[in-house]
Amino acid sequence: MTDLDQLFKSHPFAATLSDEHITTLESCGASLLTFEPNDKIMTEGGKADTCFFIDDGDVALEMYVGGGESRTVQTVHGGDIVGWSWLIPPYRRAFDATALTHVTALRVDAVLLRETMERDRAFGYEMMKRFCDVIVSRLDASRIRLIDMYGPGDVDLRTRSLRAKGRRSLAR
Repeated sequence: MTDLDQLFKSHPFAATLSDEHITTLESCGASLLTFEPNDKIMTEGGKADTCFFIDDGDVALEMYVGGGESRTVQTVHGGDIVGWSWLIPPYRRAFDATALTHVTALRVDAVLLRETMERDRAFGYEMMKRFCDVIVSRLDASRIRLIDMYGPGDVDLRTRSLRAKGRRSLAR
């Protein structure tokens, strides 16, 4: 078993994948990277050609709000995924990602991953289910952030979001 095998198998996103699917994921240009605090991992609007399986550390996902200012939408940690925009044309990053602490991450070439998912439909379906959960998590975080900024109005969306979150179980 390689070091990458061990890291993928210990990551919540991939821990329940078959050995065959782990090997397929590794074959998509997987490598281990490190980032230091304040390192930019990806830039909003940039080409979405990689995704990161965060092994350890904290990463701020930020959106540009104008006037040279960004706001943190969500902070992700070891066990989370950074980067899903490679799934949806035109394959541009939806957020900035900045390391808040020392970060170790498995980098995957998302172009190869997308091509592999097309060829191997069973693998592709498994990846889509898991990445859909990541996308929903980001949408939930964005919605909660908007509630924090503008208030909940007449509906307690935060409670509704937490209840809905209980219905999803993959890759959290």
